[in-house]
Amino acid sequence: MDTPLRDAPPPYPGLSTEAWYDPGRFPIVPALEAAGASIRAELAAMPAAAFHREAEPLRRDGAWDVVMLYERGKRHDANCAALPTLTGIVERFETVRTFAGLVYVSRLVPGTHIAPHRGPTNLRVRCHLALAVPAGDCALRVRGETRRWVADRCVVFNDFLEHEAWNETSGERIVAVVDLWHPDLSEPEIVMLERFQTRILRQAFNLQHYWADNDRARAEKA
Repeated sequence: MDTPLRDAPPPYPGLSTEAWYDPGRFPIVPALEAAGASIRAELAAMPAAAFHREAEPLRRDGAWDVVMLYERGKRHDANCAALPTLTGIVERFETVRTFAGLVYVSRLVPGTHIAPHRGPTNLRVRCHLALAVPAGDCALRVRGETRRWVADRCVVFNDFLEHEAWNETSGERIVAVVDLWHPDLSEPEIVMLERFQTRILRQAFNLQHYWADNDRARAEKA
């Protein structure tokens, strides 16, 4: 979920807390912006059932639907295969594909408002590539500043800060969401964090099997 948990780790020290970041600081942005038409075409070819309701326990009005590519360390192979342009870009650059990040397509239908919330970690910043932006009251607020999306352009913001989004128009708003490592992190820090988070995820997976095996053994003994 994106709402911080009570037992979430403290913020990583020394990272800036700007609400909005200059997209030009991120090497992935030109590649994303140049690929907007291709991503739209691939998305249009997907069946409507590819979208599902966003399951995070966030207050909202309306409907917020998503197509997940990377979900907290889990790669959704079928969706990645259906969206090869976006997937190729995401996997070519330094994106957060560990359990600290998400990569997905987000759709807000008319009349949708996602209530103010915060992400769980300051290790990342969030990039939106706008794929469909209806005219009218459709925007994103981070801290005290509201901005509109512009088709085929990226915005990058600090989702560890309070933010909200809405679409009070008659059309759909669709963006590709890509989590990026915080720009203040050094290359060695990113490598260390990726290895550390990957190891924790594998240990958690192994523990699930370990506990299940022990539960079965106890049940057989009883």
